[in-house]
Parts: sequence; structure tokens; C-alpha cells
Amino acid sequence: MNPKCLGIWVGWVGVGLLALGGCGQKGPATYPVSGTVTLDGQPIPEGRISFIPEGGKAAPDSGSIENGKFQLRVKAGRHRVEITADRPTGKIDPVMGMAPRECYIPACYNSQSILTAEVKPDGHNQFTFHLKSQGKSQTQ
Repeated sequence: MNPKCLGIWVGWVGVGLLALGGCGQKGPATYPVSGTVTLDGQPIPEGRISFIPEGGKAAPDSGSIENGKFQLRVKAGRHRVEITADRPTGKIDPVMGMAPRECYIPACYNSQSILTAEVKPDGHNQFTFHLKSQGKSQTQ
């Protein structure tokens, strides 16, 4: 084989091996988590849910909420749960040409969240969050 071709072939094999090496899981193990979120008895149309590990030693795991349902992978342990959702205010901003958005979920469920969840490696990690506009929730 031509030495120049051999060098190119070896280079492509090396790139392939590097690519395969990058396919494994990195970081702590995560587990399936799912559930529902309602506000005043109605499913949240769309939003975000974040599971923030207690102690702040690991990055949060976040996912979307659609039609009141969420499904994502989360690290095991106790977490503070933050839920956010916004909607258009209805007033068009003449500069932006669209309505600004407002967060309608009370702060006690996001920036000052009182919600918690325990994610277990061998458990049934399904959670239901019943939020109230006035701030007190029930969690299951």
C-alpha cells in the first residue's frame, strides 16, 4: 500500500475510534422521571421543570412540560423542583412587534420553590404537582 494512502487510512481509523469512544455515558447515572403538573386543577399547557440536587454539587436536570405532562432523566437523590411557564400579556410591544411574555407560575414553585422530590434508582419515579395560583401546593 502506498505510504501516503496508509497514513490517510490510519488517520480515518483513528477518527473512527475517537468517535466511538465519545459515545459512552459521562457523568452520574440518570433515571426515568415522569409526571403531571396542574395549576388550579388545569394542566399547564407548556413550561419547564427542573430537578435541582440538594447541596448544589451537581447540575440540574430539566425538561419540558407539554399538556401538563413531563418526562425526562434525572440523577438519584433529593431535589428541589422548579416549575416555570409563561404566556403572552396580550399587549403588542410596538418596538418588538409582538406581545411580551409574563411568568404566571407563583415564585414559590420556581425561584423560591417549596417543591421537593426524591428520585430513586430502583423506584417508580412518577410525580404529580398540584399548583395553586395563590401559592400552596399539594405534591404526590
